[in-house]
Amino acid sequence: MSAIRRGASNSRRREMSRADATFEAAQPDQASLAEGIHAVRIGDDLILLDLTADDYLCLPECGEVDVVGRTVSGPMDALLRLAAEELLHPTKTDEARGEAPALPSARLPPPPHIRPTLRDILTFAAIWVRCVRRRPTLLHLKQRHHRRRGRRDPAALAARVEVFRQLLPFAPATGACLLQAEMLLRFLNADDLDADWIFGVRTFPFLAHCWLQCGDQCVSEAPETLKVYRPIMVI
Repeated sequence: MSAIRRGASNSRRREMSRADATFEAAQPDQASLAEGIHAVRIGDDLILLDLTADDYLCLPECGEVDVVGRTVSGPMDALLRLAAEELLHPTKTDEARGEAPALPSARLPPPPHIRPTLRDILTFAAIWVRCVRRRPTLLHLKQRHHRRRGRRDPAALAARVEVFRQLLPFAPATGACLLQAEMLLRFLNADDLDADWIFGVRTFPFLAHCWLQCGDQCVSEAPETLKVYRPIMVI
């Protein structure tokens, strides 16, 4: 089992040695994901999202390791290898974290016949400027958006998503799913609406994607397009 990860410095290696010793004294077959680490098992592969490194890691052939929420269980040698990569913590951390929900299987209700207002256009333009003028890391995005609150009314969400979709083609650049998802989330929040921002992964080939959903309903796209992904993080 090997990680796609940069080499450790001497000081980090000393920290890893101390972590190994701590693991040997901890519960022998169970540990928690380290702060900033999210994981999901796909077949025999373990996919991890490291928010601090702003990168995904793929550990192939990890069938002996199981992940349930933030708890990782498996043989001691497997857990020690993960600990050496600074991916685990021997005890439960205090990091607040929501568990990624199941994939959505339904669409929002059909939207009403609606046209963007001047306020909608100005709101959309301001959101586009804020989102494209910098490229934040996933950690910054999580810190920025995790405390939001808003209504989760499917009919109201459908109406605002319809307005957003009409305005999106006029944006000078829309980028990939990450930019569009943040823009849509901000657009909904501006009207006191909210949805979960889900990050998912797949393997063979490896792909990462993100979308918005509200309960069992997909907000940002057709749920059929998401069947190949496994949720790994929710904001």
